[in-house]
Amino acid sequence: METLRLRKIQPPHVQRLLEACIGRSELLPQGFYQIRDPNSVPRGLQRIVSQTTQQGRVWSCWTDGAETRLFICEMSLPLSRTRGTPVLEVSWHSQDGALRDSDTWTPDPEGLWRRSRDGDT
Repeated sequence: METLRLRKIQPPHVQRLLEACIGRSELLPQGFYQIRDPNSVPRGLQRIVSQTTQQGRVWSCWTDGAETRLFICEMSLPLSRTRGTPVLEVSWHSQDGALRDSDTWTPDPEGLWRRSRDGDT
C-alpha cells in the first residue's frame, strides 16, 4: 500500500479497523460490551488510555461486568506496505493494566481478522 494512502488512514480509520478486528476475530468472548467513555474505563486502565491517546494510538475497552479488556492499536505502515493490506499492531491489557497479549493482525479475504505470521504476505 502506498505510504500517502496509509498515512490518511491514521487514526480515525484505524479506530474503525480496530473495531472490525475485535468484532471479527477471537479477541473477545461473547457477552462483552464496549465502554466508549474514557471516564468510565476502570481506574487501572485510565492512565494507559491517556498515554495511548497522547501517543496518537487508538484504544477500545470492553467488559462483561466481571472482566475488562483494553485494546491498544496502531497501524504498522511498513508491514501494511509490504503486505498490501492493513496490518494492525494490537495489544490487550486486563483490568489491572497488565499486558496479556500482543500481536499483529490482518484481514483475510472473507473479512475475518487473523493473527499475522512472520511468513505471511
